[in-house]
Amino acid sequence: MMWNSDEFKGRVAVVTGGSEGIGQDFVRALCEVGCETYFCARNAQRGQAVAQKLGPHAHFFQTDLAVPEQIEAFAAHVRERHGAVDYLVNNAANDDRIAFRDITVENCDRMWKLNLRSYLLTSRAFLELVLAGQGKSILNIGTCNWMVGETPFTVYNATKSGLLGFTRSLARELGPDGIRVNMINPGWVMTEKQLRKYVTEDDKKMLLQVQSLKFLVEAHHVSPVMLFLLSSAAGAVSGQNLVVDGGRIFQ
Repeated sequence: MMWNSDEFKGRVAVVTGGSEGIGQDFVRALCEVGCETYFCARNAQRGQAVAQKLGPHAHFFQTDLAVPEQIEAFAAHVRERHGAVDYLVNNAANDDRIAFRDITVENCDRMWKLNLRSYLLTSRAFLELVLAGQGKSILNIGTCNWMVGETPFTVYNATKSGLLGFTRSLARELGPDGIRVNMINPGWVMTEKQLRKYVTEDDKKMLLQVQSLKFLVEAHHVSPVMLFLLSSAAGAVSGQNLVVDGGRIFQ
């Protein structure tokens, strides 16, 4: 039986890094299908603006995911308002370009704390709530960068590739409790930040040449895949990594 959006109505979703980019579009999509959607980010002004824009189903809580106590505070905030969480989407990440010759202990720790450790700690902080929910789905957002060894992303790719091992192991461990854990690896998504800071016209031409599908991937192309993996249509899918990159990388 195929799912429809009605199954999301009234359920509770949590999204990290939901104030911009792909994460913001995840929050939009979840709100549109009727989820009470709690999202966090460091920038309070931006997060509050997104919540106001998206309407009454969007709930912002300022959180620095590099600080474990703030992750616990975010979980406590949701717990006070709901006795369960149906869907957890770990999305927040730092994609700074750092040449390997320039790495320091400081930037290694900064990348590890947000890009990998926060996924472990957030999943642990919300575990009891997810166990109490009906949806019982955790989704981790990775990147295609590590799959092709993009440069200068060695530190970033080291942290993001770790999410695959985390996803598979957690899927195996939580499967007996009925919790599914999956992963999406997006390609280069044309978010406002990427277009403003990084993407050149030559980059666009390169992507259109190497992708099987001849359009640039945007956040709204990823969100339906997110909804599918959270939904009952993916009820027998766990421990999987789904690439959404316009057909550049084949597994």
